[in-house]
Amino acid sequence: MIGVVDIGNTRTKMAIFESNGALKKEGVVSSKENFLPSAVNFFSESLDRAIIGSVVPDNTPIWADLLVGRAGILHVAGHDSPWGFRLGVERPEALGVDRLANLEGALGFPGSVMVVHAGTATKFDLLEGVGESRSFPGGAIAPGVMLGYEAMLASTAQLRPVDLGKYSPVVGFNTESAIRSGVVHGFAAMVDGMVSRIFEERGIPAPFSVVATGGNSELLKSRARFVTHYKPRLTLEGLRDLAKKI
Repeated sequence: MIGVVDIGNTRTKMAIFESNGALKKEGVVSSKENFLPSAVNFFSESLDRAIIGSVVPDNTPIWADLLVGRAGILHVAGHDSPWGFRLGVERPEALGVDRLANLEGALGFPGSVMVVHAGTATKFDLLEGVGESRSFPGGAIAPGVMLGYEAMLASTAQLRPVDLGKYSPVVGFNTESAIRSGVVHGFAAMVDGMVSRIFEERGIPAPFSVVATGGNSELLKSRARFVTHYKPRLTLEGLRDLAKKI
């Protein structure tokens, strides 16, 4: 079995996969509070191998200490891991491992692929080429949708929180629906605009795949016109696929 830990800025996702790649179980803990009791309970069985992908360096050794006695092989993913694509960016050592794991998870899509990771930040990462010649030339990072939403509420006297999950037309008919429209439709429009500009700049014609993942990707459904696939476990699956190579 393969144990996978994806340490994000807000949440840490955990999963155990069978040797054939099937998901056995998954869980989530906070990246900021005392997560050890829940983590110990989740990884209570022996693992053939375990892998950690982290964008929170202070948390990485804590998880490594937890897993090293439970797994036959433990790997902490980095820029120098055996990814299935070439890194064509400056200073690959500065890349967030979640971005690389997402691209690893997207290798199963044909042709050029854009991964949109809608989390604390919104990340756009491009996978170019075909087969073994695929490469990662770079991408873009924007503030996450919730950061903008929460900053707006904190900076205004009369605007109140709304349920972002409810339907709202683009033209809001009251303050609540206007906020919801601006946040969710504005988010989708930003994603569509960035995807369009990136593919245009790189000269990549349609058809292409745009894969959305991350905790806020649900807000893009039925709103973002260019998103073709939703893969909520893409980061975990990418780390799982990498672990099979270790």
